[in-house]
Formats: sequence, C-alpha cells, structure tokens
Amino acid sequence: VGLDTLQNLGIEFTGEQIKLKPTRFVANLQDKIRIQAEELRNLIGKVTILDARSPQEFFGGHIPNSILFPFTDGLGQDGMLLATKEYIEKLFLDKNIPKNNEIICYCMHGHRASSLYYQAKMAGFEKVRLYDGSFIDWYYKRLPLE
Repeated sequence: VGLDTLQNLGIEFTGEQIKLKPTRFVANLQDKIRIQAEELRNLIGKVTILDARSPQEFFGGHIPNSILFPFTDGLGQDGMLLATKEYIEKLFLDKNIPKNNEIICYCMHGHRASSLYYQAKMAGFEKVRLYDGSFIDWYYKRLPLE
C-alpha cells in the first residue's frame, strides 16, 4: 500500500519521531500452516492447489492439477487493498472450490501466495496451507510440471 492510498483513506501522518525502547523479537513459526515440496507432491490429486501467479506465469508451467487463481483477483478496486469478504467468497465459489477441501497456495517465491492464503481464510476456508518455497523450489527440485 502506497502513501497516496493511505492518505486517501484519511490516515494522518506526522513528522514526529517516536523513541522506542529496544526489544528482542522472537518469531513464533507456525509450521502447521506450511507445506514442503515432498509432502505436496504426495498430495497432488487429493488437495486443491491454487496458483497465485499471473496467467502468463501459470501457462508457462505449473504444479500438476493446480488451479489458476491470481492473488490480484482478490484486491480491491484501487488494486492495493483487499476486496470485501463477500466478493472474495464469490471468487472461490465461481472457481468451484469446495469448503471442505484442503487448499494449498503457491506462487513463484511465496509472497503472492501468502495474500491468497489470507483471502482463502477470509472466505471461510479452514484447511489452508502455504507452500512458501513455491514454484522456484518446485522447479529447482525438478518435480513434475504441467
């Protein structure tokens, strides 16, 4: 989201610098929402695999049985913020993605897939995981492509 978008939303800015106390960040990794290439390979045909990349990238090669679902489809009219929950639910409905299926999201490097992951959760899907290694990892490991 750019500064113009934030200003258009009425968010105020200040030139003041806030003094923050140093702290130590400890990441809380949630491995249950991630999937690795080998496990995904064994699940092909048993889960719904969503490719968050562009059509050009998808048709250049994709993980077998994956469905093209560009993450940009779920962005709002300004192309930056997410669309409404109802709109995103309709996107999933239009692609005939059953609510009870497990969904795996991937893209090229994992960034766009994380947005699609969030959109799936927003649409009410419970079983959603992220293949954060994504296509670059899949391709590097010489796994099957369509």
